[in-house]
This record gives sequence, C-alpha cells and structure tokens, in this order.
Amino acid sequence: MPRMREKENYRARLKAVGLRHTLPRERILSYLDRKNVHPTPEELYNGLKKRGYDIGLSTVYLNLHVLREHGLIYEFRDPKGLTRYDGYTEPHVHLVCTSCGKVEDLLLKNLPELDLSQAQKAAAEKSGWALENFRLEFRGLCPNCQE
Repeated sequence: MPRMREKENYRARLKAVGLRHTLPRERILSYLDRKNVHPTPEELYNGLKKRGYDIGLSTVYLNLHVLREHGLIYEFRDPKGLTRYDGYTEPHVHLVCTSCGKVEDLLLKNLPELDLSQAQKAAAEKSGWALENFRLEFRGLCPNCQE
C-alpha cells in the first residue's frame, strides 16, 4: 500500500504543475526524492538502470529538463562544474565540499536559529523583486577532506 500512495503523490505533484504522469517522470522523481541524493544525469541514468528500469539516457535528460522547468526538481553546479539535480523537498541547505565535490543536505529544522524567510523578505523589500524561494549553499571541506 505505501507504494500506491507514493505513486499517487507523484501523480498529484505532476498534475499540480500541468504535467501528465509518465513512468520515467515518476521514476526520476522517486530516485531524486531522497535526502543526500544529488546525481548528475549519467549517475541518475545508471542508478535507474541498476534498479532494473528500462530507460534511455536521452529520456533522462529530457525529463530532467521538463521537471526542472516546472519547479519539481532543482538543478545546480557542483564545485567541479558538474550539473547535478535535487528533488528532496524538505527545506534544506547544501553543504558542498570544495575538495572532493561531495554534496550533503542539512535540514533547516536542524538549524532553528537560521531564519531564511526573514532574509528573503528583506531581499524582496530592498530589491523590489517578487521572490518565490531561495537556495542556500555552504562551501568548505567535508570531514574526509579535512584529514
């Protein structure tokens, strides 16, 4: 039963932004919908293949573009210049290692003293922009690269 609820969740998310449900979109969202998962398109493709899904690399690229354009996933570049994707929807910041390129999620609820909504509001007031959301990234060395 949990799998059916998950499937309906993806259908609803796609429908909410005007997209029809397809298996590739559902599988990509499911793969990206986990904490600390920030694959390149090729890593995502290989991960889906390992799960036994018959999907083409061009299908992965096409759907990543569509899902990003509709705000269901986030695209960013890591310190090495690789394009990575994030579909984790809990409010979080990225911790990015400038040495090895590792990207890790840190939940905002674990940083209660960091109120980014106030910063967003102030930025909107000062700039005149109608800001919809924000992304924050902390860069430094991960524990492994500090050794």
